[in-house]
Amino acid sequence: MEKLFETLVWKLRRGIVSFVYRKKDGTERHACGTLYGIGHTIKGTSKHHQYNYTFAYYDVDCKGWRSFIIENLVEVGELRQSTIDEHHNICLALVVKLKEKMKKEGKTAFAYRKADGTIRYAHGILSDNIDVSGRYFVYFDTDKGEERKFRIDAFIGIGEPAELESSNHASFTNAEPSNEVGSGKAYNDFSSLDIKYILAKRGVAIEDTEKFMVIDLLPELNKEQLKDLICKAAERLATL
Repeated sequence: MEKLFETLVWKLRRGIVSFVYRKKDGTERHACGTLYGIGHTIKGTSKHHQYNYTFAYYDVDCKGWRSFIIENLVEVGELRQSTIDEHHNICLALVVKLKEKMKKEGKTAFAYRKADGTIRYAHGILSDNIDVSGRYFVYFDTDKGEERKFRIDAFIGIGEPAELESSNHASFTNAEPSNEVGSGKAYNDFSSLDIKYILAKRGVAIEDTEKFMVIDLLPELNKEQLKDLICKAAERLATL
């Protein structure tokens, strides 16, 4: 069960996946959902009831958030390519959650992709203004002290950078989780760095990869990854 659940979470964070779980009435539900941009919600911390937690996901067919008991997970299917409409609905649902969180808690941390492709981590509160086109979300940036907006389809998720680490470079690809056992350090967790995406963002064609150097990856790493990379570099330097 643990491996099946981990596989589901891994796939949901990378795209849209079909899976099956038992409902409270005992019948099976064939669902199609995702965790694009935002992590799942688990209620409770007791180790004894490890698989009685509630798992929340965005249901693509119902266009809303649903949940089920983790121990009732039956089967996990394959990832599928996202359509433009599905992607928009996912981002829109996340923005609705952002708005609700801001309304309830005030200043909220979140992230979105700017027009130049870079990720902006922001803290903000609700703004009195709205975008009449419906394409942008308007908020008051508490870091910059000014009103800002971002394109809804460019929204990444809610939380601080560390909380969004596993989702920042989420892509809709058909890939399988690695069976390799790492040390748990951040430098072993670079799977979220999509090299093709980084190259494209910097205007480097795949056939011109010789122009792209390892050092060019540094802007893509978060604080913890950079710390561990420095440690590994120091270890390597000591052996030379």
